[in-house]
Amino acid sequence: MKKLIIPALLASMLTLAGCGATTSDAAKLDRNLAIAELTEQMDELGYERITAFPGIQDFLNIVVDITERQKKVMGLYRTQAENHADVQAFLYAQREATPEQLKAAIMEFDLGATTEAEKIGPKIDAYRGAIAEVSAANQELFEEILIQGAQGTYLMSQYGTEIAEATAIYQAQRLMLGGGEEQTVNNNIYLAMTRAMDQIELATQASDLISIDQDTMLAIDALQAELEAK
Repeated sequence: MKKLIIPALLASMLTLAGCGATTSDAAKLDRNLAIAELTEQMDELGYERITAFPGIQDFLNIVVDITERQKKVMGLYRTQAENHADVQAFLYAQREATPEQLKAAIMEFDLGATTEAEKIGPKIDAYRGAIAEVSAANQELFEEILIQGAQGTYLMSQYGTEIAEATAIYQAQRLMLGGGEEQTVNNNIYLAMTRAMDQIELATQASDLISIDQDTMLAIDALQAELEAK
């Protein structure tokens, strides 16, 4: 199976999108690159349903379902990123700002705008509405991912002997370059569990990526509530 995107690589992609990159092209390129690679790796792992292993079959197929749903959320996110790339770049540049600092940054930016269309404040309001559906779906999936991640860890320990035996079979067959029954996620518990845990990791990385905007929207909501209270 292909090696997963490591967190450091994901972080570097996001840093490139924020540090010194205030143009829409930079935000679009790096955010979409991370999401695109995660999507590619999900596709490589596959979405085949498991018909074997009664004791863990439900878990394995729930993880497949979560992965497919997360892929759809990622697609929605990419669409919004493409439509609001300039807003994403601005918000990422302000990712460590307090609500007060964010307010000041928005005002400073808009004071320098020569037309209404250039102002970032109205664009942020539009983006907040557009990302709301994505954020809600992402948060729901994140909670499910946590549950299944814990369940997967538990099952790995409970089926340790079976997984070790299946691992040995898989590795021996690879060393012999074939021979015997082809090892798949439907006849080798090691491959099935490895795929499930990889799927959980990919879904988690995607959720973390999307949550950057989700957290920023919460900061904007807090700012808006503060302004309305005055």
